[in-house]
Amino acid sequence: MTTLNEEPEVVEAAPERSPKLTLVVILSTLLGVLLTVIAAGAFLYHQSSKALQAEVRGAKDALKEKSLALDEMKAQIEVLSRQVHLLKEYSVARSNAAGEKVKKAESAVPAALDDAAIAPKSPAARETAAAPVPPIPPRAKKPQTVAQNCELVGKSPEEQAATLQRCVNLIEPSKDKPRTR
Repeated sequence: MTTLNEEPEVVEAAPERSPKLTLVVILSTLLGVLLTVIAAGAFLYHQSSKALQAEVRGAKDALKEKSLALDEMKAQIEVLSRQVHLLKEYSVARSNAAGEKVKKAESAVPAALDDAAIAPKSPAARETAAAPVPPIPPRAKKPQTVAQNCELVGKSPEEQAATLQRCVNLIEPSKDKPRTR
């Protein structure tokens, strides 16, 4: 009958794969990929937000520096505008004083002409004395045409005031001369 060498053949059947197991593997793989993508996105977002925050901090620092420089410039402009205003007032006062001197000189010239008209000695002098003589206007000093440095940068406040006064005197026309347009 049976021999020892012969053993009954038992065939083991391969277990059947169920579709549930395949679906679970696919879903878990997709979930792993999704979590990896989310983690990478969060990391990149964190890195970019750090870079943007550093850039914003740098821009704020630069803005603070520029606002401080602007405030300093505004203070300098205010001081300079006060100095220019004082120089203009000084120039007006000086021109008014010069105008009074001119009026005094003009009133003295007709008086001298009247004295000369009273006592003419020769007939030719009598003819010239009878004719009206226009008053001679005083000569204004010609400004020197020397190139002057009117730059204020890097000078002390006293030097700036002196430079401003000199330059305003060069720029503003005197009240004695008629303005041409």
